[in-house]
Parts: sequence; structure tokens; C-alpha cells
Amino acid sequence: MTNLEALRNGKGWSRMQLCKIIGRGVTVRMIFSYEREGVNPDIDLLIAFADVFNVSVDFLLGRSNPDTQPYDELAEPLNISRFGERIQQFRINHNLEKKDIAEAAGITCTYLGAIENGRSPKLETAIRILNALGASADYAFMDVLTASAPIKSALLQDRVFSLPVEKRAQALNLIEAILKTL
Repeated sequence: MTNLEALRNGKGWSRMQLCKIIGRGVTVRMIFSYEREGVNPDIDLLIAFADVFNVSVDFLLGRSNPDTQPYDELAEPLNISRFGERIQQFRINHNLEKKDIAEAAGITCTYLGAIENGRSPKLETAIRILNALGASADYAFMDVLTASAPIKSALLQDRVFSLPVEKRAQALNLIEAILKTL
């Protein structure tokens, strides 16, 4: 959250004003900890900050310049709950045990289960889970990251080609028909 304080000051907002704008039970102390103590909010709150300041999450985290990577409205509504579905899908597809991933990520098996069922983890936790799985953030967030289209396309291609021949032909015909209408 290296740029949060600069963005807030640029708007001329106090921490209290930002708390009121964000809502969600955010306190002045929480804002201070995000700005000065290196604490990162959970993913939903991180996205709320990005929306309020009209910047990318990468910019908030100090990973990009807003002039080179402007914030774009997402084509689809943001649904972070798919993160849990994706990590569960990855874990199952790679025959990884929930308890092993939870242990490697430094969280409880119950908490990992809650995340897989739609609870949004803090950013650090999400990264630890992805590292424990050996999965990419692009994969886990492909439903909300516009830059992840190639990954989603490749996964869909794999799914189509894993179908029996007759079903594969049907799927390809449907995809072609959809593309024509677009």
C-alpha cells in the first residue's frame, strides 16, 4: 500500500474522511497501519481503495505508474469469490491435500476451506496460498483480471479438447456461433 497515503493526501482527505468514504468498518487506525506499518488489507478492501482513487491495485501496491497503466473498468463485475473456487479447482486438479496446502501457507485447514467457499483472504494470505499451490495469480484471478484472457482461453481450450470427439465438435460449433454474434 505504498501509494495510499499519497493518493489520500492528493485528494486533501484526512484518514477519518477516507474511513467514511470507504465504510466497511474501516478505522483511522487501520488506514494508518496500511499507510505506515506495511499492513495490507484484505483483497475486497484493497479493491475498494483502488475504486475510490480510480487507480489499479498494482498502483496502490507500488507496482506500476498510473500514467503507464491506467485503471480500466472491468468488463464484468468484480467477483473475488471466484478466487476460492480457482484455488480449490487447482488443488483438486493437482491432487494436493487441503491440510498440506494450509500448513505450507501458514493457515488452518478450516480457514482454507472458508476461502475456497468464498471468503476473501488478506493479500498476504492469498499470496502464501498461491505459493503453496505453485499457482499463478493470473490463474486465480483470471475472472477479474483483464490481462488474464490468454490464460482463461488456454484453460477453455484444454477443456474443449478433453471432451469426446462428438462433444468437442458441438462445443466448437457453439463457440463459433457465439463469436459470430459478438
